[in-house]
Amino acid sequence: MRRMLLIPLLAISLGIHANDTLRVGQHVLTAGDPVTHVIDLLGTPVFKEPLQNQYGAYVGERWQYKRESGRVVTITIVGGRVANIEESQTY
Repeated sequence: MRRMLLIPLLAISLGIHANDTLRVGQHVLTAGDPVTHVIDLLGTPVFKEPLQNQYGAYVGERWQYKRESGRVVTITIVGGRVANIEESQTY
């Protein structure tokens, strides 16, 4: 039980926040949205990283964007849709 509580607390203390939504101006990006919506709202990612499963098979990509606020947004894409949205503060 303690371990289950420690991991989320550690992530919060490091300034990493996983969300199902991201506000981009007057628009909102939501988990489940298609990749085209990500590109429309955020443009081309600064960095793309392929994701593999335990057997080395391609399962998706992780896209990173640097925001004007100095925060880094990481969008995980699986099956052509947003699977996860994370924000972290750069130091």
